[in-house]
Amino acid sequence: MTPNNPRLLAVETLSRVTGQGGYSNLTLDHVINSHKLTPRDAGLLTNIVYGVIQHQLTLDFYLAPFIKGRKLDNWIRCLLDTAVYQLQYLDKVPARAVFFDSTEIAKKLGHQGIAKFVTGVLRNAQRTGFPDPAAIADPVKRLSIESSTPVWLVEKLTAQLGEPKTRAILNVINAPAHASLRVNTTKITAAALLASLQPEFPDLKESPLTPVGLIAPGGHLAGTSAFVKGEYTMQDESSMLVAPSLDIQPGDAVLDACAAPGGKTTHIAQYLDPKQGGQVTALDLHANKVRLINRNAKRLGLTDRIHAQVLDARKVATTFPANSFDKILVDAPCSGLGLIRRKPEIKYTKTPEDPAHLQQIQLAILNSVAPTLKIGGRLTYSTCTMVKEENQDVVAQFLAAHPEFEQVSVPTLKPLHKAHNAPALQLFPDDYDTDGFFIASLIRRK
Repeated sequence: MTPNNPRLLAVETLSRVTGQGGYSNLTLDHVINSHKLTPRDAGLLTNIVYGVIQHQLTLDFYLAPFIKGRKLDNWIRCLLDTAVYQLQYLDKVPARAVFFDSTEIAKKLGHQGIAKFVTGVLRNAQRTGFPDPAAIADPVKRLSIESSTPVWLVEKLTAQLGEPKTRAILNVINAPAHASLRVNTTKITAAALLASLQPEFPDLKESPLTPVGLIAPGGHLAGTSAFVKGEYTMQDESSMLVAPSLDIQPGDAVLDACAAPGGKTTHIAQYLDPKQGGQVTALDLHANKVRLINRNAKRLGLTDRIHAQVLDARKVATTFPANSFDKILVDAPCSGLGLIRRKPEIKYTKTPEDPAHLQQIQLAILNSVAPTLKIGGRLTYSTCTMVKEENQDVVAQFLAAHPEFEQVSVPTLKPLHKAHNAPALQLFPDDYDTDGFFIASLIRRK
C-alpha cells in the first residue's frame, strides 16, 4: 500500500483530528498539499474525512452491535468508521475495494491480528446488516442518530424552533457545502469575474443573496490566478450580508472589533475611500491572527484602508475615545453552530453550557464598544450560530442596559424572503443552503 492511498490518508487524518483535536479543514488541506494528490484521490479523501465526521454518531450506532463495547485504539476506530461510511454512503465505491484496503491499512498501521479483527467486523456486518435508526422508539434519540447530532442540541433546537424546522435544518447539515466567493469590487465587477472564471468552473453562477457573491457546487476556487491577484476571496454568502448591514459611507471610520481572519474586514474596506478618510480599525486578541488579517488585506490590495492591531475587544472603551467611530461591527465569538456543515466537528466539541458562557463575553464586548460609537452611528451585532441565547437574548439584554440604542431592520442588497426574527436577520442552513447566521442592526440615538 502506497503512502498516498486516499483511504490510508483518511484514517491518518481522522486519527489526527479526533485524537489530537486538530481542525478538519486545516489538517485535510495540509495532507492534500503535502502528498500532492490527484484531484480524484483528493476528492475521495475529502469525502471520506468529512463524511465520517458528519455522520459520527450514526456510524457509532451502526458499529455498536459488532464492537460489543470493546475498547479500541483511536486509529482502529477511525479505520472502521471509514470502512462503514464508504459501505453505507458511497454508492460508487465497490465493497471489495473497501474490504481489501481496510485490511491492508490494519496490517500497515498495526499487525495481522488487528487486520483479522477489522475484517471480521466488516464481514459480520455484511452478513447480518447494520441496525436501522428508524427502529429507535424515542423521537429525539432517533433524530439525533439519523442526523448525527448530540441529543442536547436536538432538544435545544426543537424547543426553540419546533420539530419540523429542526428536522429541516438537520436534514441538510450533512450535505456538502457549496463553494462561494466574494468579488473584490475595487478590482473587478461580478459580471467580469464570472465571465473569466466560467470556462474553468462552468457551474459558477450569481448568488441569490448578494450581488458580490458567486457560487458553485464545488471546485478549488482558491487555486486560480484571479484569487492570487486578489480579485476575490472565499466567503460564505450569509457572511457577505454583514458589511452591507452597516450602511457604510466612503469616509466612515469603522471598527471591526473581532476581525480575524479578515473576511468581513476586507468587505468593509471595499466600501471605503481612503482619500476621504475612510478606514476600518480591525482588532483581534492574537498577534498571529492580526498577521492573517494583514495578509488578506495585502492580497486584496486594501491595506491603505485597513489598520489591524492586537487588542481584546472588551477593552475598546478604555483604548479609544468616546464617539470615535461612525460604524461598529461586533462579529462576536460564538459557539459556531451555524457552521456545522463546513466544520462538522463543532457538533461534538460544543457543550450545553457553551451558549450561556459565550453570552457573557458577547455582552461584555457590546458594552465596551457602545460608548465609542458616534451619535447616529450604526452598530451591527452578528454571530454564526443558531441559538437564541447568543442572538436575540444578547440583543435584548444589551438594549435593556443601553436605552440610547434602538434596534432597526437589517438592510440587505437583495430581498430575503426566508429571513427570520425581524427586525434582526436570522438565516438557517436550510433557508438558502448557506451557513446559519444572525445579524442585528442597532442605531445610537442620543
